[in-house]
Amino acid sequence: MMEQVQNKSGASILRPRARLLRTFGDELISSETVAVIELVKNAYDADATRVWIRFHKPLKIGKGMIEVIDNGHGMNLETIRTAWMEPATLMRRKNRLSEKFGRRVLGEKGIGRFATSRLADKLEVITKRNEMDREVCVVFDWREFDDEEKYLDQIKVLWAQSKPKEIRPGGVIHKLWDKLGKPDENELNHGTILRMRELKTKWSEEQFLDLQRRLSRLISPSFGELDHTLREDFQIFLELPEAFQDFSKTIQPPEIVKRPHYILKGEVDSKGNYNLSLQIREKGIEENKEGILRLGDGELPKCGPFKIELRVWNRDTASLNAVSGNEFTVAEIRRYLDFASGVSIYRDGFRVLPYGEPREDWLRLDYRRFQKPTVNISNNQVIGSLFITSKDNPMLRDQSNREGLMEGEAFGDFKELALSMLTILEIKRYQEKPKRKKMIERGLFVDFNLENLREYVRSKHPQDTALLNAVKEKEKDLEKRVGEVEEVISRYRRLATLGMLIDTVLHEGRLPLSKIINVTHVARQDINQIHENGKKIVSKLRGHSKTILTQSDVLATLFRKIEPFGGRRRGRPERISLENVIYDAFYVLDKEIEQVGVGVDLPTTYTEVTVDQAEIQEVIVNLLNNSLHWLKQVPKDSRFITVKINRKEEYELEIIFSDSGPGIEEEYQDMIFDPYFSTKPSGIGLGLTIAGEIVGDYYDGTIALIKEGPLPGATFRVVLRRRI
Repeated sequence: MMEQVQNKSGASILRPRARLLRTFGDELISSETVAVIELVKNAYDADATRVWIRFHKPLKIGKGMIEVIDNGHGMNLETIRTAWMEPATLMRRKNRLSEKFGRRVLGEKGIGRFATSRLADKLEVITKRNEMDREVCVVFDWREFDDEEKYLDQIKVLWAQSKPKEIRPGGVIHKLWDKLGKPDENELNHGTILRMRELKTKWSEEQFLDLQRRLSRLISPSFGELDHTLREDFQIFLELPEAFQDFSKTIQPPEIVKRPHYILKGEVDSKGNYNLSLQIREKGIEENKEGILRLGDGELPKCGPFKIELRVWNRDTASLNAVSGNEFTVAEIRRYLDFASGVSIYRDGFRVLPYGEPREDWLRLDYRRFQKPTVNISNNQVIGSLFITSKDNPMLRDQSNREGLMEGEAFGDFKELALSMLTILEIKRYQEKPKRKKMIERGLFVDFNLENLREYVRSKHPQDTALLNAVKEKEKDLEKRVGEVEEVISRYRRLATLGMLIDTVLHEGRLPLSKIINVTHVARQDINQIHENGKKIVSKLRGHSKTILTQSDVLATLFRKIEPFGGRRRGRPERISLENVIYDAFYVLDKEIEQVGVGVDLPTTYTEVTVDQAEIQEVIVNLLNNSLHWLKQVPKDSRFITVKINRKEEYELEIIFSDSGPGIEEEYQDMIFDPYFSTKPSGIGLGLTIAGEIVGDYYDGTIALIKEGPLPGATFRVVLRRRI
């Protein structure tokens, strides 16, 4: 007889291995310097005003000791047993403000304490609250957590209470005050000492330099007048063995931080309104800047309000000499900027890592500089601070390892607004630079000929036909070479415009290509089954082939859009309709026009010309791309573009391109055609330059911003005098 199987059920508990806690320290804390900073953050949360970090030799693996001593409120035995020994405790989630000063606590996940396991194998915690008559001592041997056979609940942590020996007048806590000032009589009876023995790494001069630099930027800079969330009396002192005495000091930024060439400071509110003060110190210029920044379709920033202070240096020798004084050499200033520069984020007065660290160019300033070298600043020119609070910026949340903020819409808005503020400084800096000679208004090659020399030879040596013929031959050769150069430049211009359209190509091309691939796979499967149900499969294949043809047509249309911007040499231009050329240029960006919600009014006349379609389209596309960006700054129902064509004379034709955007501020109008100048935070600044060169070089024409046009925003007048 078959045995009957009975169903059973039950429950089990998760029982983590002891090594899990060791993993927190070794893997979630990225370096030894970060581990020390986590311990300083814990002292800050405990309302400390003094922190003393002391290294004892020999600083070798398995030897030496690190002490972190603070005068915070300390812990009692109950706190040690129920909170400090509970990873991911809820205590700080329930109490987000510190008990004495009301500081916004920095440690919310309860893993900072395990930074000690990253530093050393043994930990001794000595702590006392002011109202206690005993101090508590707890001993950890982190090596016990390495035992793969032990579970977490099998690890015993030893503790003891005794008469105060170290946290009392005359004890170790008193030495903290010897280093950092005279104590109040009540200040010697509370605090915490973390004593980490048997170091896990050999500390080097390079690590101490990194630690000093990180600590100097950990709290809000002393020049950060905008940020009042951190008490001014929070001090950090670093004490090292004799071999590293140069690093033993109270942590603070060097004097050179107070001597930038430019300062931008102010605030951005939750609606994108900004109020800034901008200084050019060497010229004694100070201006106030107010305005509003709109994101996307005018949506409010999801990041919340923030304050900003940027200090910027020119790195050329003459500029650095002007601010060096007698204390620093140019090489010293550059060296300091190399390791201290970057834009940091401070939340509730304390730094959020890793922003502003070396090689942590999170705003991509070096990339922007590469794109616009004459306007944008690089990461090693700025020491900046962005100030946020947990209360007002709840969407800017920490990553799980507490090193960086989570990516998302809020952080994206935050970066965009920060770059917009930086752009205001960059534009002003560009304006105040010595002005270079303006480019020829009517193109690079309009006057590039030997006409003056030919006329001079004819007037001075009319009988010397050999010389005159030689000049004429050389002039023909020059014209030929200029034509070759123009063709090369034309290709590069098309590539620049094509680069702007790459996102369009990828966005519009990816979906139909994906559908073609998927449908083809399904069709192959159907073909394999055709012998089973022929008629039904044939019907499905017809549907698949229709989808393939439809999606192929989408790709073909996309390729037709961008074909004029290819680099192939074209033959002699044919007579075509200028209105159709403009229509095709708008068609290139039709998806973007639809997304922004722009009403378009294009000319319906017929004007026959012999222009090169790609050249004129480049001009129109660059004008259109600018308009689409700035039209996002006005309400949706007020977004319009109009284009008009007027033949003024037989050999002169004008195109009026006008939009209803915010227009171009008067102070920027004489710079908009300069290469690399752009008021867009991520703009390259070549669109109008390319448009101007095309019109001047190939059509003996001009392009200009005019004050009055059909619409109230920016209006450009393009004049063509050849091939029309």
